Amino acid sequence: MEVEMIEKTKDRFDLEQEILECWKVTNDMQMYIDQGAPTEDFKVLIDYYERKFNCLWDTFESMVHERKM
Repeated sequence: MEVEMIEKTKDRFDLEQEILECWKVTNDMQMYIDQGAPTEDFKVLIDYYERKFNCLWDTFESMVHERKM
């Protein structure tokens, strides 16, 4: 039996939350710097935030496509 996934339609509040979440990047990087993190750790952080920004962009595109903005 196959389970059907129901995807919630995102709205402007989802977009707002994703934008606010992405703004935390500078705090996270400063914390890494303060803790003396090696360069390799920043590569992981870059990949992490690339994924977050892609999620944000997908929400934006979805809202534009659905004419919610």
